[in-house]
Amino acid sequence: MSALLTELESVPLEEIEQWEPDRQQWYMDLLRRERILASPASFATHHSDGLWTPYRHLVYTSDAIVGMIEHDECDLLLVDEPVRHGKSELCSKWTPAWFMAKYHGQRRVGLSSYEADFARGWGRKTRDVVAEIGGEYGLKKKKDVWAQDEWELESGGGMFTAGAGGPIIGKGAHLLICDDPVKNKKEADSPTMRKDLWEWWDATWTTRRMGPGTKYLLIMSRWHLDDLMGRLLQVQDGYGLRIRRLHLPAIAGDNDELDRRAGEALCPELYDEESLHSIRKTSPIAWPAQYQQTPIAEGGGLFKAENFSEFTKIDADGETVIVLGGTRVLLDDCMIFATMDTAYTKSKTSDYTAVATWAVPPQVEDRPQNLILLDIDRVQINAAGGARHSPLVEKVWNRYPKMRWIGLEKIAASYSLFHEAQRTGVIMRWLIPDRNKVARAETAVALTEQGRFWIPREAEWKDIYIEEMIGFPSAAHDDQVDVTSYAANELVKRTVRGKRHKKDVPLTIEEQVWDKVKRMNSPKTHDPVLGTWRGG
Repeated sequence: MSALLTELESVPLEEIEQWEPDRQQWYMDLLRRERILASPASFATHHSDGLWTPYRHLVYTSDAIVGMIEHDECDLLLVDEPVRHGKSELCSKWTPAWFMAKYHGQRRVGLSSYEADFARGWGRKTRDVVAEIGGEYGLKKKKDVWAQDEWELESGGGMFTAGAGGPIIGKGAHLLICDDPVKNKKEADSPTMRKDLWEWWDATWTTRRMGPGTKYLLIMSRWHLDDLMGRLLQVQDGYGLRIRRLHLPAIAGDNDELDRRAGEALCPELYDEESLHSIRKTSPIAWPAQYQQTPIAEGGGLFKAENFSEFTKIDADGETVIVLGGTRVLLDDCMIFATMDTAYTKSKTSDYTAVATWAVPPQVEDRPQNLILLDIDRVQINAAGGARHSPLVEKVWNRYPKMRWIGLEKIAASYSLFHEAQRTGVIMRWLIPDRNKVARAETAVALTEQGRFWIPREAEWKDIYIEEMIGFPSAAHDDQVDVTSYAANELVKRTVRGKRHKKDVPLTIEEQVWDKVKRMNSPKTHDPVLGTWRGG
């Protein structure tokens, strides 16, 4: 909100009622004008005759633009949002028109895109808005400079457009907008094209500034880890511009900027969760980058989404049956254990502590065994605030009465947690980080490719889990990958095994009853490899 609007809205109604009618009318007209000019969103809502809808994420983006331009909160705003969600309409059409009206037609805008023709189209749309409503704000066109790719106002403002990567001579602006500088995946995958675009941005586009107060707006859907936005995020601390990133994926993860719940759609009015899940299935290559803004490594990540098998659970007669494709196993016949990766939170983007609970079904003759992911507990724990990991460990341990042990990565910071958990009765094991993360993950990758790795079909956290797995090793977080890698390696080392099926004659009903009674009353036993676990 501008200082003028704040001042106008603070005038008491009783005072206004005592003014002369002419003064009241002047006040109301000025208040209305300032409310319209409060942001690009309010400007578009008023002047589009209802054709532009102020969706929540677009209003949030609009407020960030105001924060950059009016309140000097940053120099460069990165609008990192999915395709077909209205970001260009707001940023490349309504924002330049608002900018002209807000500053009395005395400011200039430059806009670039992957092709000069595409950029020219936004120049024409903005020009048409200014031509239609400019009279309300005293904006008069300069008749001899009124082309689509360059037009000017008599008051000194105006707009020019250009293709990203091309020359720009003799032109400058107070607001420089770069909208979708990459045309397609082919260009994004080309190291030469990425290098050329970066050099153009750094040596040509940013030099078009008109004074130290110039602001930059980069709007794009991601294609590649090393695209223009990716490079700016890599160098932002030493780049010389204060950078703010609006990261709004189509499906929310944890700590969403809009405080959405995990799995919630960005704009359900345009694309609800069902529609987005359908897009994810039909466009598996475009989905991570174009919709979630998390491009994976060139050539794809180690894990492939299509390789994760899904299981269902059936609870009947007090027992849980796990359905693995055409096979059914009792959860009570599985070995249950957990693996844990610890981290301490310092900010919203800090790493997570993750605990994964696993089941290994019974051995069937000499066939390879499967690994079943039952649960993922994933939280950010702020040690500075007095929070501890122990309650999380106890929660996981108590969830499954027949859990054998919880494995913890052996690092210096984990020693206190390891011994504290043991004192409460939790059986802990060390997981040795003897290889780098990628090498550790190779076993889990092999299990998914062999169809021996299973995740729950109905789990709320499933999409977030798969997103991180397929983004590895380039994703922002890898805690869920770590706990998965450790579990897969324990399976291969045969330290985790379900019961072995007997090849002899099946037990009679009477024998089955007595066998169950004996298991229920059996004392705790000790295994030299697995340690001590609970009876039964």
